[in-house]
Formats: sequence, structure tokens, C-alpha cells
Amino acid sequence: MMRSTLHALSVPAVMAALVLLSPTPSAATFNYLYIEASEGNSSGGHTAIQFADDIYHYQHVDSGLIRLFRQEKDDFHFLYRYLQNRPLHQSRIEVSEDTLDLLKDQFKWQFLTQERQFKRLDDLHRDRLFIRHLLHRLTADPAWLDADAASVLRLKGVGLFYPEPDHRSQYPDAELAGQQSLGIQSLRQKIEQRHGTGFLQSRRAEVEAQIKALAPSRLPTLDSNSSAEKFPTSLYSFSESYSDNLTALFALKILSEAHPLQSDALVLTHFKITEAERRHLRQLRDDLETGLIKSIAAKRPDWGYAVLVNLARYLALEASLQSGYWAFIDDFADNSEWLRPDQYLEHQPQLRILINDARTAWDRIRQSATSRPRLSEAEYSRIEMAANRYSELLKSEQRRDFRHRGQQALPAKSIGFPKGPRPNLTKAQLTTALSALDTHEHRLFETLKQSYRYDLITRNCVTELFRTIDQAMSAPYRSEDKPAVPEALTIKESEKRLGGYVPMPYHFIPFVSYQAVQDRYRVLESRDLDSYRGIELAKLKARQNGLIATLRESNIVSSRLYRYNPDDALFVFFTDGSVPLRPLFGAVNTAAGIGQSVYGLFSWPLDAGKNLRSGATGILMSLPELFFFNMRKGSYKYLSFKQLTDAGLPDD
Repeated sequence: MMRSTLHALSVPAVMAALVLLSPTPSAATFNYLYIEASEGNSSGGHTAIQFADDIYHYQHVDSGLIRLFRQEKDDFHFLYRYLQNRPLHQSRIEVSEDTLDLLKDQFKWQFLTQERQFKRLDDLHRDRLFIRHLLHRLTADPAWLDADAASVLRLKGVGLFYPEPDHRSQYPDAELAGQQSLGIQSLRQKIEQRHGTGFLQSRRAEVEAQIKALAPSRLPTLDSNSSAEKFPTSLYSFSESYSDNLTALFALKILSEAHPLQSDALVLTHFKITEAERRHLRQLRDDLETGLIKSIAAKRPDWGYAVLVNLARYLALEASLQSGYWAFIDDFADNSEWLRPDQYLEHQPQLRILINDARTAWDRIRQSATSRPRLSEAEYSRIEMAANRYSELLKSEQRRDFRHRGQQALPAKSIGFPKGPRPNLTKAQLTTALSALDTHEHRLFETLKQSYRYDLITRNCVTELFRTIDQAMSAPYRSEDKPAVPEALTIKESEKRLGGYVPMPYHFIPFVSYQAVQDRYRVLESRDLDSYRGIELAKLKARQNGLIATLRESNIVSSRLYRYNPDDALFVFFTDGSVPLRPLFGAVNTAAGIGQSVYGLFSWPLDAGKNLRSGATGILMSLPELFFFNMRKGSYKYLSFKQLTDAGLPDD
């Protein structure tokens, strides 16, 4: 009997033991990030939310609205901790898998919805400028001209073969231009063999007819609630349709006339191609040729741009194969930042690191790509970007102007809208369409402003982050009949899923919100991640006398870790060190800002007010330091992304 009883008791006991000893499934987590205040973007501090490698954060944009942005983790850390030199604080929060899915889905939905909404606003603005452009061409009345039309109405990819309207073409040397023309003629013959003689002419007539038949798009009905759950519809705008058709017309013209590349579109190097690379480049050239012959008859609206890019790359591959040296298409964006020698000469040691990193990256990508059986267009695009980066940085060794950033996966050199075929629309039709567009654009902007208007206290990077979290918490209770739930239900759901609730009216300041998250949410751990200068200063102190290193690095005059960056307003002392001395350092920094402002009054005619603006910013940034609040950290323009990856990022 005793044995039977023990046996009966042992079954649940063993089951309980198995439950206790079995491994607990790992909890799902996400990170709440707080970035300290500094000069630059989000100067009062910044917040973000991280799901694995995706980071979402809200930022104030020029239109006066606040938008949600998504960045890769590495890019985000490099921007804030390294380039902007700002310490970052991270709290890891434990949640269930379904809660994590709710949060991820809500932020992704919000991001994609805003992208679509703001694209529609941009499309309306572009259409309005386009109609004014058409009215000016029709009437020659300068009243229809807009100052920003030239920068908005662009034909992407056409600048690879043609200069800006009213500018002279700049071709490569006669021999290279001749080779390109012969290559295009050979390609044209193969197109006609595939599609028939006269195909290019008939295709051109077809596109011209489409341009003449274009009319403004039908404007959609506006939803008064811009944050509604219904995803905004996609529109093919009037100006976009015209751009695509005119770009296609240029592509056909280039093929018909065997028009060579512009000289600044092709980057010629002194780096030899290996035999293995030659085989891969020949195979890719043949693939591009086959694709070009097919795409010239494609039905997709942007086929003209695809033809221009592939034709330009085809010619670059031909140049590489014929010369035996790498040649690439320039893939920098039109608005890339140019730097003059006087802006970067003091930073030559750091630029040499960038050059070495760029060369290493290019060699690594080439070796990786050629180790495969075939070279894909995507792999070639990565080689192209790396080569552009390396070639551009080499200009700094020759003390020439160069572009610091701006490479793109696809070349997009553009030109402004030229004279050419235009829609058959009367002045009355255009003015009627313009009036409707003006009204619609204004109404859409006002609608978006209701949901996304920036306000320092009630709608900033913190409040919108938690508003999106609240929307995720209410998601399980939504229905078509009930688009919203009571606040009490959201609070209850937040407490159940996150461990607590953070009310917005009292936590709109970034560092206050971070403390609230630590106090109220289910935080597993918190980490303080130092800025670039903080990391390097710690290394310096480990190698040298700590006190001497601290004193030397406390100001920009004797510092070895920081060289003055003209993008920073003038200051003297870093104020992220000794707290008791911070007001004194702040007073000196304020005096420096005042001095720069006074100098700016006299230099205004020479620098267009740059010193005056910088001095005013310096005063504004230094005043909080008088009250022990750290602001002046300096920034670093020429750091290597490899320095971040070598240092390592926190595991999530």
C-alpha cells in the first residue's frame, strides 16, 4: 500500500520536476534608446525604439511636421554616437512574443503609411510646379516661373548622356567617345534584329503620342483623418508620368543616334582587371545586352530609366574590357555634399583612414564577387559603389574638391526638364487643373498637420513614440465599427504587456522619458554606451596619466582627439566632464559665441552671414551649460564606419 501511494505521488512530482528543470523559452525583447543633448539634430536630446536591427525614431522636418524614420542599427549608432559624438543609453525591455509583434507591426504600419502620405504631398507639389512650367512654356510669362522648379522637375538618368538644358555637352576623348558610339550602334542592330527594322522609330512615335495625350491625374478624395487605419492608395502622378515618358524618349534617342556618355558620367581608373574579373565582366556585359534588348519593349512605366542605367553600365563594362582597367559609372547623388580643401586639410590623417578603408572594402567586394560562378547586377552595383567611394576620396590627396557622401545603388545623374514634346493642353485646362491642385495640396497639408504637426511639448520625438506604442496596445481591441478604445483600456493593456504605462503630458523630455521607462516598464537591463570621443578618451587615459589627459582634452586648443569642425558652432571647452566646472566652461563658450557673432557682423558680406548664424547657435547651445546642463560635445565629420564596427555594438 505504501509502495502504491509513493508511486502515485511520484508521477506528479516527476512531472513538476520536469517542468521546473526544462529550459525556459527566451523572452522577446526590444530596446528603448535615449540619446543625450548636443548641437545639431534633436539638440535637446532624442529617443528611439529598436526591434532587432531596425530602429524607429521621430524627427521634426522642414515643413513643420514630425515624421517617423527607420534606420539600420549600425547606421543609427554611427550617426549619433560617432559622427555627432553623443552618448546613448539603452534599456532592454522584456515582453511576450505577441506583444513584440504588435509593436513591430504598428511601427512598420505607421512608417509605411507616412511614407505613402508624404509621397502624395510631394507628388502634388511636383504636379503643381510642372503645370506652372507648362504654362510658362505656353505663354512665356515669367509670372509662372518658380524658384525651386529647377531642383524638383528633373529627369533621372538622362544626365548620364546629356548636359543640363542650355549647357554644352562634355564628351570623353574622341577615341573613347567613338568606341561608345560603335558599341551603341552594335546594340541598336541587335535590337532591330530582335524587334524588326524601324522598331525604335515606331516606339519613339508611340511615346511622343503618349506625352501629347497626358492630362492631370484625377485627384483622390481626402480622408479627414490622416492617421486612419486605411492604407493610402498609390497614385501615378501627372509629372511622374511625363518624366517617365520623356526619359524613355531620351533613351530611344540615344540608341538611335549612338549618343556617347558625358565625360563626368564615366569614372576611369588606373586599376587593372584580372583575368578572372575579365571573364565575369564579359559575362555581365552579355547579360546586360540581353536585358537591354528585352527592356526596350517593356510595358513598365519606368523602362526608360532602366534602359539608361543599363546602357551606361554596358558602356562602362566595354571600356573596362577594351582598356584592361576598371571603369565605372558615377553613382553619386545630384545633391551630394562637396568639400573644398580648406574644409578638410586639417583632417588629412582621418581622411587617410577613410581612403584605406575604402580600398580594403573595394578589394574585398571584388574578391567576393569574382569567387562566384557569375557576377550579378546587384554584386556589380556594390563594386560600383565601393569604387566610386574610393575614387572620390583619392581626390583629397590631390587637394581637390570631392564629394564626401552620396553614393547610390543606381546611378541617377539628372537634368532639368528640357524643351521638347509636351501634353496637348490649353491654357484654360492648365489653369483649371492648377487651381484644383493648389486647393488639394493645401487641404492635404492641413490634414497631415492635424496628425503630425510638430510641437516642442505636445508633439515631439518622445510623445509620438509613446503615442505609437499606445496605438499598438489598443490594436487587439480595434474593429471597423470601433476605431478607437478608451484610454483606460490602453493603460490596462500597457501595464499587462509592458509592465507599466508612461503618461505623455509629464514625460515629454527625452531623459525624463528614459527614466520613466526604467521605472515603469519591465526592464531587464540598462546600458550606457559612450560617444566616440568618450571611447577614445578612455583609451588615452589607460595609456597615459589620467589627469594630464583629462586636462589636455578638456578644450579644443590642446585636444589631440578633436580638431575643430566648421560644422560646429565655435566653442572652447567640452562640458561633458567635470560637473562643478560646467558653468564656468559654459561662460567661456558663451563668450566665444558672442565673439563669433560680433565678427560675423563684419564678415557678413563675405560669408553670407555664416559666422553670424554660427555665433548665435553657439550662444544658444552654451547658455544651458551655465545651469549645469551639458551641450558642447563637438562632432566628427570624417570618421570611418569601420571604426564603429571594429569597436562592436551591443548585443540585443
